[in-house]
Amino acid sequence: MKGSMKKQFEVGQLVRYKLDILKLDMYGAGSIGRVVAVDRDYYGAKQAFKVYGAQRGQAIGPWSANGIGPTKDGIRDRVTVVWYTGPYVDGLQRRYDGKKLEILEGQSEQS
Repeated sequence: MKGSMKKQFEVGQLVRYKLDILKLDMYGAGSIGRVVAVDRDYYGAKQAFKVYGAQRGQAIGPWSANGIGPTKDGIRDRVTVVWYTGPYVDGLQRRYDGKKLEILEGQSEQS
């Protein structure tokens, strides 16, 4: 899981949509919103079949798996957000993979 712990999303937290330059996913980057629902462990897996020791130019397919190892991103939450800034300020709830969101520390709503 990239050496980090899973993010703990909670209803009422403020979140920011992350900028991902490598994937050119810049639309809405930096937008701030509030979490309205969390679907725990919705995306991903802890482990997967892997091909270890593959050579350059070697054809690989499902038959080539020779081990089981951890996945890059692990298990992640699906987070429903209402945005306050950015291109989606329309009051609608939108769902996102938790890896695309950054929790703004200490900004949860008190009820």
